[in-house]
Amino acid sequence: MSTDTNTGTGTSTATGTSASAGTATSTATGTSASAGTAGAAAADGPERRRKLIEVALPTEAISRAGKADKDRKVGTIKNIHKWFAPMPTPAWRALLFASVVDDPGDEPGRARLLRIIEELVPENGTAPAPEALRRAREVLAEQERAQGRPLPTVLDPFCGGGSTLVEAQRLGLPTVAADLNPVPALVTRLETALVPAVHGKPPVSGEHGTLAGTSVDPLAGLTTDVRHYAERVEAAVREQVGDLYEPVAEGAVVAWLWARTVPCANPACRLSVPLYGSPWLSKQTGREAWLKPHVEDGDVRFEIRTGTTGTIADATKRAGRGGKFSCPACATEVDEKYIRKAGVDGRMGLKMLAIAVDDATGRRFVPEPAHSAAAALDLPDEIPELDFPGNTRDFKTPLYGLRRQADIYTPRQLHTLGAFADTVARVPGWVEADGGDADQAAAIATVLAVCIGKLAMSNSSQVRWRIRTGPSKAEPAFGRQALPMLWDFAEANPFGESVGGWRSQVSSVLSGMSALPATGVPGVAVQADARDAGSLVPPASALIATDPPYFAQINYADLSDYFYVWLRRAARAVHPDLFATMATPKTEELIANPYRHGGAEKARAYFIEGFTEVFSSLKTASRPDLPIVVIYAHRQEETKDGELTSSAWDALLEAMLAAGVSVVGTWPLHATNSTRQVGQGANALASYVAMVCRPRPEGAGVLDRRGFLQALRRELPDRVRPLQQSSIPAVDLGQAAIGPGMEIFSRYTRVTEPDGSPMRVRTALSLITKALDEILSEYEEDFDADTRWCIKWFEDHQWETADFGKAERVAHRYNTSVPGLVHAGVVASAAGLAALIRPDGLAEAYDPDGDDRLTVWEAAMRLSRLIEGKGPGAGIDAAGELLARMRVRPEIDEDTVKGLAYLLHNICEGRGWTESQRWFNNLVSTWPDLRTAARDADRRGSARVTSEQLF
Repeated sequence: MSTDTNTGTGTSTATGTSASAGTATSTATGTSASAGTAGAAAADGPERRRKLIEVALPTEAISRAGKADKDRKVGTIKNIHKWFAPMPTPAWRALLFASVVDDPGDEPGRARLLRIIEELVPENGTAPAPEALRRAREVLAEQERAQGRPLPTVLDPFCGGGSTLVEAQRLGLPTVAADLNPVPALVTRLETALVPAVHGKPPVSGEHGTLAGTSVDPLAGLTTDVRHYAERVEAAVREQVGDLYEPVAEGAVVAWLWARTVPCANPACRLSVPLYGSPWLSKQTGREAWLKPHVEDGDVRFEIRTGTTGTIADATKRAGRGGKFSCPACATEVDEKYIRKAGVDGRMGLKMLAIAVDDATGRRFVPEPAHSAAAALDLPDEIPELDFPGNTRDFKTPLYGLRRQADIYTPRQLHTLGAFADTVARVPGWVEADGGDADQAAAIATVLAVCIGKLAMSNSSQVRWRIRTGPSKAEPAFGRQALPMLWDFAEANPFGESVGGWRSQVSSVLSGMSALPATGVPGVAVQADARDAGSLVPPASALIATDPPYFAQINYADLSDYFYVWLRRAARAVHPDLFATMATPKTEELIANPYRHGGAEKARAYFIEGFTEVFSSLKTASRPDLPIVVIYAHRQEETKDGELTSSAWDALLEAMLAAGVSVVGTWPLHATNSTRQVGQGANALASYVAMVCRPRPEGAGVLDRRGFLQALRRELPDRVRPLQQSSIPAVDLGQAAIGPGMEIFSRYTRVTEPDGSPMRVRTALSLITKALDEILSEYEEDFDADTRWCIKWFEDHQWETADFGKAERVAHRYNTSVPGLVHAGVVASAAGLAALIRPDGLAEAYDPDGDDRLTVWEAAMRLSRLIEGKGPGAGIDAAGELLARMRVRPEIDEDTVKGLAYLLHNICEGRGWTESQRWFNNLVSTWPDLRTAARDADRRGSARVTSEQLF
């Protein structure tokens, strides 16, 4: 699918014919668009119309909304329960609508549908306005009437956190959800089946069973009941374990701060050495607090010091660095190897560091009490005995002797979580005794069960004490998709008002439920293997839309056991089909887990074989007139002996092709939140790629390697340029270009090598990458001579100095000179050496109007300097104003400047120059904001001119 972006609307379009001037969308024409869609049409007969998703999408609007959704902390379905790498709900809303509606075949009609999609995805990431949703539903109803067939059922066999199905119901589409893992199956069942089943019902706990307002807010009754029974649960649990939480006179306890301990490695000392990474408790301005250790009677006691003066430097030296700690009594070093052995031998303990409390003045810290019942508490009789997996890459605690689920909780947390789970298990009986029906009992109990899962997330030794500019606070588990080993942690107060408290979990879940559709027919959500998902709906009836597991990157089932042990205890009676086993299913899980399958190659083969079965099954369920939409967002490129080896992409694509599924188009959607840990300061993939697929036509032919290369050279440039025009981040361009390349590759039954053997997918991906390199290199034809010299010098030396004579010889080749480049302000030369000037080395004072040798290179470097800079005079607005002033010069075309950034990013990526790669990726990815800032600067300049003319 060709894509293009209109500067004003951010709408990407692909058609087989030219667009008329002045239309609301811009159009990229070429053989790739017609070839891809024509093949799909042949599979279903000549009457099948293309869907809008095969022609156009407002990708810029979808990306903005998706990123805003990722950044939102409250009022989103992510608040209902933790799931891993969720797809943004606005993106699914847009993709589903565009997958169902026909492309009208004319620009005015298409522009109308694109405007509806833009209204469906508000830029703040929230749900659409009722009027926007009404218009979208009217279009779907019109299509239903015109086709004389009901709207399709949306089937997602990897339902995850439920975003696909929630947005399908928002549009009025019936849904069927499945997941092998009981945790996402439960969450999606709650969102799409249990909650809609009680829409508009008055509360069981309301006065005389009534509550005003349920007609306005269909969830008002459920919300009232959840709060009522949550209070009953808390009161019952407090009776059981409340005495374990001793109050302190200084204020309301927020958290108890603990450190693990090991005996000192010095046999003559044997002090229990506390393992903590930093003495700091708070760095909030005016409320700084830190730990000062003292050894008293063979034990370590901690004094709470405040302010920034005193001996904090000495205390910091004693804290852990890189797994090494110092005994506060004898200064003997305790390293990680020793700590691991002590843990495995059962010699690891716990030591309270301090207690965080809130009083009338704010957050403060008090020392450990002289006698703490929590420190000596025995384990309860029933604990989660499940062992952690042998995958020590993502599960570090077994290396230190903490091999069971129960080992990552304090005894007090085990008592409390068990009491909450057992009490929630009684809630259905309470509801029915109070006159509630079976649907209400199931919905209320399930909401409170997922609150238990969230409570566990904030009440284990995986909870960090986060030091920040504001008040320090407990940070729940799963900052990344793994269980690391934490030396020190925060034990939140489950009866408190802060993070980790029961009431805060209930409020968070209810906040997430407020993001669910206000109407909708209850859907179906089951636990099922995706290989059999096609049997969940009648043949040829469904719109398949899914976000499958990301190869070997996230150990979903192993991680889910963290929640499963508590959810099962709380909700087994309500959902016996989901909690029949002691742990989440592992053997059938469709990820490429090397430790589970005996090595990387066997794991990859298992993944491909499994997904071949999945796509074969889904083909039988897919309605012939609809595409199959698959989201993938993983980047993994490894080289071995100079070639691309097993990656997530080539494995998934190989499975698709083996199942007879072709990629007919791709849409890159930039929707990553700004706080994700993976990718901070690294070049990790930032975009989701929506693959639009169709069953491969029965009569698809065969192509040889030479024909494939010719097709890539002929079609790929017209497919890549629109991606660049849409300002897809440079780090994502290679991934997004796979789609158009694989569309060419997958339209044939096979592509053959010269010896007649079928070309491997990884070989095709390598050829697509090389073709992309050639396309990016062609930009050099548009650059001035000075810029071409800079590119060559950058490829050879980056920012390093080199011989002046060599620089001059290269300059002669490009019809320029080093003195001229120095005059242009892009090169520094002294003592027989020359070097390019880094963006952050350019002078701050600069006036493009007075620059008599302005080059594309200098324009890119100066924009990068402002984007990466801090403080006054830097930032997007300043860069936009500079762009506005530079682009009026005939030497500067802004698309050429952006093209240079893509090219330089590609060079950096190939050489591993991560800092420079990040600069140029940021320059590309901020281009839409940069362009907006430039337009604003132009308007300000016009206003000033008009004012001067008036006076």
